[in-house]
Amino acid sequence: QAKHLSVPIDITSTGWPAVRKTCVEKLGADFDPWQDGAGRVILAKRDDGTLAAMIDGVGMSLPRQVGKTHLIGFTVFALCVNIPVLLVIWTAHHSATSGETFLAMQGMAQREKVAPHVSQVFKGSGDEEIRFHNGSRILFGARERGFGRGIPGVDVLIFDEAQILSDKAMSNMLATLNTSQFGLQLYIGTPPKPEDNSETFKRMRREALAGTLLDGAWIEFGADADAKDDDRSQWRKMNPSYPKRTPQQSLMRLKRKLTLADWRREG
Repeated sequence: QAKHLSVPIDITSTGWPAVRKTCVEKLGADFDPWQDGAGRVILAKRDDGTLAAMIDGVGMSLPRQVGKTHLIGFTVFALCVNIPVLLVIWTAHHSATSGETFLAMQGMAQREKVAPHVSQVFKGSGDEEIRFHNGSRILFGARERGFGRGIPGVDVLIFDEAQILSDKAMSNMLATLNTSQFGLQLYIGTPPKPEDNSETFKRMRREALAGTLLDGAWIEFGADADAKDDDRSQWRKMNPSYPKRTPQQSLMRLKRKLTLADWRREG
């Protein structure tokens, strides 16, 4: 379904089936076909059992509201349930986005099937955390406030709003993964605006399209390059949640109210 898909070389297996089983049977989640496919890529492994994207990470360029938080949220919850003492950092550029993500994850933690695995939810400003009974933790914060620097022993690093991720912010945070044997990095964003500080996201995309992202993955949804702006036959291509989860009226609202450039980015 993806417009552009680049996967690591030398994949021999994937950890997705075990994680998906935990998501479905223990946590009560379900997934759309594109989310299943993305999960297989994110947790792809090499012969020695390490993640195939452990070096370069996994980049995802998606429209708004397609189910990325559902996919990544349940994936990291399942990883935390399956792997004791796992440390996850979930960071966004803006405080508002980080706060909204934490509220969504807090709601997920309160679900009937999820709650028995969660020991405590910390809600203090700047100290948002979900802690599991087996010692695993998910920490939430905003890069604009310097969150994430100097935290040792990180196993999963999620860059939300990755289209606003400078090389400076990367240098401040990436070394937190150095001692992890898991080392999962996720770069999740939408196509950047001209004013966005997006050198990391753009460079990763260039490498993926050039076929040189050998130790990482890139998943991008979008309309065909020559698509007309009013061609509704493209909507399934550009937004994998349409029409099952995103109704036609929602995309029509975006198209009519946004500028053409914003429609092409956000839609």
